[in-house]
Amino acid sequence: MANIKTIDLQAAEELASLGLTDQQIADSLGISRSTLSRRKADDDTFEAILRKGKAKAIVKVSSALMQEVENGSLRAIIFYLKCRAGWREEEPEIKEIPPLTISIHSKAVR
Repeated sequence: MANIKTIDLQAAEELASLGLTDQQIADSLGISRSTLSRRKADDDTFEAILRKGKAKAIVKVSSALMQEVENGSLRAIIFYLKCRAGWREEEPEIKEIPPLTISIHSKAVR
């Protein structure tokens, strides 16, 4: 029978809420990335705990971003509009200007 390591669910949720990757969470819990993946696949509660932690991180960052938007930060406003409202910057169309030839005739200049 396989040796099943006990994972502290509260610690796993806290690590996920810090925005860590699965590899970083696994390293912090002292397990391999494959063990973490297998546990997520086999245990719906464990997977839900990690999703809840990751959602907490997203809420924290989103709240900070919206605070910056409300404070009038142009960077935050542009970032929000690009990511959430589909805005994008378009490069202006560059048109080739044909070469211009200037001729000066000595008789015309007085």
